Amino acid sequence: MVQDPGAAAGSGRFRPLNQPAPLAVEATPRGEPVALLWRGTYKRVLAIHESWRIDDEWWREEISRRYHLVELEGGRRITIFQDLVTDAWYAQPYEAPKGSGHRHST
Repeated sequence: MVQDPGAAAGSGRFRPLNQPAPLAVEATPRGEPVALLWRGTYKRVLAIHESWRIDDEWWREEISRRYHLVELEGGRRITIFQDLVTDAWYAQPYEAPKGSGHRHST
């Protein structure tokens, strides 16, 4: 039998991975990003390479998000999303599965 040490599991030693970070985004009325504030610098969105929507858990805490893989001026590609419940924007760290041909970075 293992004794309970009395401390909460993972207290301060671990941090969540892949957490979204709040992001300032300028978008069209249709919700397409055209520019964003990335690491303190205003960057234009040169291309939207992919877009997809996720709607989940409506019976608990609703999740409704529109994701975009965007290319910023300078060539950086990042995945961003708009939370359609709160209307807030986020950068979402994402690494494509090996062999998919996509490279996403933040």
